[in-house]
Amino acid sequence: MNTLKIYKLGIKKATAEKKMMFLLWVVNIAFASAVYFLVSGYVGKALGNSQSSEALLKRFDFGFVLEMLIHEGGPVLNIALAAFILAALYFWTSVFLNGGILFSLIESGRSDGPADRKRPFMPLFFEGAGKYFGRFFRLTLYTLLLWLVSILIFLLLNAVTKPMMASGLNEKAVFYVTLIKVILALFLFFLIRMILDYARIAIVTEDSRYVFRALFQAVGFVGRRIGSTLGLYYVLLLTGMILFAVFWVLNKFIPTDSYFPIMLSFLVGQIFILSRGWLKITFQTSQLRLYSLKR
Repeated sequence: MNTLKIYKLGIKKATAEKKMMFLLWVVNIAFASAVYFLVSGYVGKALGNSQSSEALLKRFDFGFVLEMLIHEGGPVLNIALAAFILAALYFWTSVFLNGGILFSLIESGRSDGPADRKRPFMPLFFEGAGKYFGRFFRLTLYTLLLWLVSILIFLLLNAVTKPMMASGLNEKAVFYVTLIKVILALFLFFLIRMILDYARIAIVTEDSRYVFRALFQAVGFVGRRIGSTLGLYYVLLLTGMILFAVFWVLNKFIPTDSYFPIMLSFLVGQIFILSRGWLKITFQTSQLRLYSLKR
């Protein structure tokens, strides 16, 4: 089965998971609402005292930001601290949800029992989320080894290219050297993310408690199937980029000077959040399919 066929099957399966998409939408809305109300309260207070609120709302200017930092440093620091806490909480919530997503997809795909005995979605989802959170937590920590290796590779490349940059390369050569470094950084970033996906799939598929071994199994799987795994992952990434571009264009050209356009903009934003959940499920279903076929 080729990559595009697996991709299409992944889209079909993800689109059918309406309850899962709704759950992910609710989680994202909860975090987005917390960020909005927290930040808008502090920023509204700071802008009200800075005498430049209208200008800052219309256009970004570092001078206005600097003024806000000087006059309202306390609220800004509170925003930064709260943003850090919410980001960490959102990250680990995503790790928790990954277990539920994979467990639900695998269990719902089993055909070893009557259809009327299928378990309700919510108990099934949260059973998987709770069951695998500890293992995924350890896996995330073990993956720091891969991030360390990627950083060392990048530092080595930087050490090799630094003398070349200092020797007075022309602008065109500097551009290409910088471009190569950016491409390598992105390649390593997405490669490790992909390996982590397959390690989670291996853990849930085999119900394995050997998390470190699953990580190396994922590295081996990706290494043996580097063409198909990367091809599928980049097609999925391209899908995400297209979705983002479409919603960005829609949001940019929708006016916000009256009630109905504002409501339309809000609706577009909710569809975008829903599409992010759909894309997350599509990643999991497509990669799960590839793993089950080619391991």
